[in-house]
This record gives sequence, C-alpha cells and structure tokens, in this order.
Amino acid sequence: MSDVQYPEFPVEIEHHSSGLVTWRERKKQATRDAIGEAAFKLALEVGPGNVRVDDIAAAAGVSPRTFNNYFSSREQAICTVRMRWADALGAALTARPPGEPLDRVLCETILEVRGQGEHDKAITRMLAATEAMRAEYLRNSLMVEFLLAEVIAGRTGCDPLAARVVGGAFAGAIRAAGEYWLRDDGDLPFTDFLRAALERVAPAARALEDAPFPHQKSERESQAC
Repeated sequence: MSDVQYPEFPVEIEHHSSGLVTWRERKKQATRDAIGEAAFKLALEVGPGNVRVDDIAAAAGVSPRTFNNYFSSREQAICTVRMRWADALGAALTARPPGEPLDRVLCETILEVRGQGEHDKAITRMLAATEAMRAEYLRNSLMVEFLLAEVIAGRTGCDPLAARVVGGAFAGAIRAAGEYWLRDDGDLPFTDFLRAALERVAPAARALEDAPFPHQKSERESQAC
C-alpha cells in the first residue's frame, strides 16, 4: 500500500528544507488568511448560506479569480478560520518526545489543542446549519484523520491500514464530541465531551502498540531472520 496521502488543495504553502519561508510564501499565506477572515466575518453577519464569493473577494481586497486560486468553495473559505487548530495539532504532535505511549500522545495533545480557543455554541450551530457547511466540516474531519494516521504510522511503524483505522477512530471521536456538545442544552463545556470521547478510543491506540497486526509482525520477524 502507498503512503498516506492528503487531499489536494488549490494552493499549498511549501516550506524549504532549510526551515526558511520565502516572502512569496508568506504573501500567499497572508492572502489565504485574509480571504478566510473575510469569509468568516461575512458568514457571521449574513449567514453562511447568504455569502457570495464575489462578496468575500471584495471584502478581502482580491479578485474572484484569486479567491478560486486559494479555495474551491465559499464553505471551505468560511471554515478555514475555525480549522486553524488542525495545523496547530500537527505541530504539537510532531513536538511530542519519542517513546511516549501513543494513547497519551494523542489524547493529551488533542485535548490541549482542540480544547483551547473559542467554543461559541450559537455560532457553531449557525455555521453548521446548512448541508454544504456540514459537508465541509466532514471534509475537514477527514483531513484530521489523515494527519493522525501519518503521526501514528510514524511513531509506531505500523502499516498504513492500521494507522488509518486508529486515526479514523480519534478523528471520529473529535467529531462526535462536537456533535453531542451542540445537541446538549446544558452548560457542560466542549472539553468534557471531548475528554469522554477520547477515553472511548484510547484503548485502540494502546492495542496498536501492544499487539501489532499479523502481517506487521511477520514483516518484523522476517527482518530479524
């Protein structure tokens, strides 16, 4: 099987192996951020279903063609502000020291990163009210699944299928926590739902380290021979 692949985007900000980011790359990221901020602000003002690409472009000071170079839909642009945590999650997971138990790495990092920031239930309900926005949230959940799968494969050396299954379990836990938090009319914070959901899938991460898949074990034994 091939390595885990991320979904393609109209524009990707690439970093050089030296770690330096060029002015052109910074300008691309600034443009993408400006479009996303404008889209999110308009969505709050008039509702996501009433936002037009032309309005987003005008508010961001770019042309509709430039908008299309960075985003494939208005929903993708609206969501980009709320999905910044996914980039932070990738960086935080990479920074965790090697040798930590996988379940601790995933649970603690997800709680730390996803549990922070603004969790306004009324705003989130409004943004998720349309079918197109819900579809975009699902697409972003799939992105998180790929991200987690890559981290899991890198830390454990497991096969891509196993990494995808466990990554999907954790991504699904994040999504389920959000859905049940939105349905709840009480005052429980989002982090309570997130912690409970992560506790349900943590055994999958522990099992992956304790009992490798059969063909993974065979590969290790063959290498030993």
